[in-house]
Amino acid sequence: MDVLETVKINLDSNSALTEEVKEQIFELIVLFHQTFPNVSLNTLNDRIKDVKVGKITIYERKGPVVYDALKNEILLSRNSLEKDEYDIRHLMMKGVLGLISAGDNFFGFNKNDSLYALNLGFTEMLANMLVGNEGKCDYEEELIATNLISQIIGRDTLFDAYFNNDAETVYKKLLEAEVD
Repeated sequence: MDVLETVKINLDSNSALTEEVKEQIFELIVLFHQTFPNVSLNTLNDRIKDVKVGKITIYERKGPVVYDALKNEILLSRNSLEKDEYDIRHLMMKGVLGLISAGDNFFGFNKNDSLYALNLGFTEMLANMLVGNEGKCDYEEELIATNLISQIIGRDTLFDAYFNNDAETVYKKLLEAEVD
């Protein structure tokens, strides 16, 4: 069975999501898979069955969206979304990237929050590349810093580390580049 067929079956079995949300998420997954066919969707397949979409307040987390790997939940800020300043497709892509790159209790290479800002910036960079952003960006500084770091240690290094939950490689490359 094709990997996208498996994803679709698992997504359709999720009773916590509306049909509209399922369609939007699946469209983003297909786009991701077409762009990066070599990235494994195994973690996504495991998590998509029971992922939830919930709400956060501005006092819980910065920004309008976050993927909580521990709770397997894409959290959106209702207050931020009501202002209609954000591109919902871009925000949902960031949630999908969290699902694809999830580890046990984190996503990307943000193990123990030691690379939190870099992880935010790289997630923003990937979402921009995949779907663009017609709205507000809350992580401009993180995006700029991530772009500069990717020029030092290589975008491929960040990409591989992000989808393999490998903070150690990022640290190693930064030390090799003598960046403290």
